[in-house]
Amino acid sequence: MKLFILIITSFIFAQEADSSKTDTTAGDSTQFPEVILEKKKTEKLEGENFFFDYKDDLHGLQTQIDSLKRVLRVIERKRAIPSINKELLNLIRIPELKHRVELTNGTIVIGEILEESEKRVIIQTAIGQLAIDKDKVVNIEKESPPVPKVELMSEPLVSVYPDHEEITGIVKNSGKVRADFVRIIAKLWTPETELAASDSAFASGSIQKYTTGVISDTAIEPGAAASFTITVPLEESASRVEYRTYNIRWIISQ
Repeated sequence: MKLFILIITSFIFAQEADSSKTDTTAGDSTQFPEVILEKKKTEKLEGENFFFDYKDDLHGLQTQIDSLKRVLRVIERKRAIPSINKELLNLIRIPELKHRVELTNGTIVIGEILEESEKRVIIQTAIGQLAIDKDKVVNIEKESPPVPKVELMSEPLVSVYPDHEEITGIVKNSGKVRADFVRIIAKLWTPETELAASDSAFASGSIQKYTTGVISDTAIEPGAAASFTITVPLEESASRVEYRTYNIRWIISQ
């Protein structure tokens, strides 16, 4: 009987201990919201095509950017250049260097005289207009454009033969520009001032190629000299030669 009571008592205490342990666990637990995992994939554009070509590398993009920068720089430079129309260019008058004015102090003024009175002279130069008192002017003369000036340096040497004369000499260009195709003409005269014979020859100058494609060695630069030789045929019945004259001709070519 005592053994049966002891078993019942142990069973009751065991139930209370289990009940107490269960309540303690339930009181300490905290409720958290359930974590929802989104497994749906992000939608892409139709055909998976993007609005830009993402396959271009950085080098290609940088090249395009540099090209655009160069175009912008060209546009900016063009905008910075002022536009000049024909009417404005017509207002810019380039003076003609027609006159040479010598002053008392030795100064030479070259330009175009616009106005001249008893008291002063107004001359248009390449740097503007100058008003010069007339009492300071020594001389006024017309200024000629620069031209060649070919002359004989000395009397030519004449070698007389039975059937011809050989004339040799030297010419010099004392002008300011080149003389092209320099030709010396010799004329032989009788005592009665009649023309006995005539001929010509080109000077042996420097080689020059012209815009027409012609290449010649008959040009003489300013300050340079060149020789020439003229062979003048003589007829058997020709009269005696008394004297000779020479003409020098040239042109200005490009």
